[in-house]
Amino acid sequence: MRFLILGLGFFGRNWLREVAACPECEVAGIVAKHRDLLSTVGDEFKVPAARRYAVIEDGLDRSGAQAAIVALPEMVHKAAIVAALERGLHVLTEKPLTMDMAEAAEVVRAARRARSSILMVDQNYRWRPHTMALRRAVREGRIGRVVSASYEFRQAIVRTTTDAWREEMPHPYLHDIAVHHFDLLRACTSLECAEIVAHGARPPWSWYRGVPALDAILAFDQGLSASYTGSMVARGFSTPQDGIITLVGEGGTLRLEGDSQVRWYRDGQVEVIPPEAMSFTDTAYALREFLAAIRERRQPETNVEDNVRSLAMVAAAITSVEQRRPVAVTPLVANALGV
Repeated sequence: MRFLILGLGFFGRNWLREVAACPECEVAGIVAKHRDLLSTVGDEFKVPAARRYAVIEDGLDRSGAQAAIVALPEMVHKAAIVAALERGLHVLTEKPLTMDMAEAAEVVRAARRARSSILMVDQNYRWRPHTMALRRAVREGRIGRVVSASYEFRQAIVRTTTDAWREEMPHPYLHDIAVHHFDLLRACTSLECAEIVAHGARPPWSWYRGVPALDAILAFDQGLSASYTGSMVARGFSTPQDGIITLVGEGGTLRLEGDSQVRWYRDGQVEVIPPEAMSFTDTAYALREFLAAIRERRQPETNVEDNVRSLAMVAAAITSVEQRRPVAVTPLVANALGV
């Protein structure tokens, strides 16, 4: 599979490494608007000069790519995804799918028109040995129906972005971090969020212009209530990327803890749930899930119509923060999917 990599920042470089390491893949070309970045990364990964493009459309039209990986800033995801789909390419995009639900609806319509193309969103937190173990334990019924949940994330994320696009965003935490966690809660519980009430915070030491911290209550189907707290400008205590997750049911409590171990607490006993045995994890797993979906002519796990449901949680939380009220998630999903 010949891949065009759109965007050469931190994530674009990661995807170049993944594609180069995959025997089924080759790099058809790279795209970046900054010519110095195009030159530096092109030289680093030995991409011929003729396969380096400063304009997205040039790369899509001239590279001979069969698939595109979108690792651009999220404010241009929609345009890049639609352009690739309209040219018949398969698309694997970084999260978030788009900046808002109106853009998401446009992408859904484009994906439905491009019936022979696969569109997948990389939600790589789903595919780690410990998060897979947590998902498996819930699926096996260890604690029965999940009735209560909590999620805590705290890190100081100081990695800068090209043109400081993340540092200037109104809601960097929700678009870049919480979208992972909301999606993982959906994957772990197999439930959909119905309503969110959220409060954003900007500590005085924050290096982000927008809102870098969040507290929220997430109301899911079947009466599940989840409390969520997170910060990308944390001080002192920190959690792993996946955070600390607690799921409670009649059969006890499952916790993904700070040491990235899953433990089952019940009747005075504690059992460690072994991590999933995986040949590939994280983005390497995502790439192979994408390739398998193309090969088998099926939808990938995180296809666009599934991922709209995670993005809708982000959109609802943003509205809740800005308007200081609970916001229903379900109508946002319905509008984006046209149902």
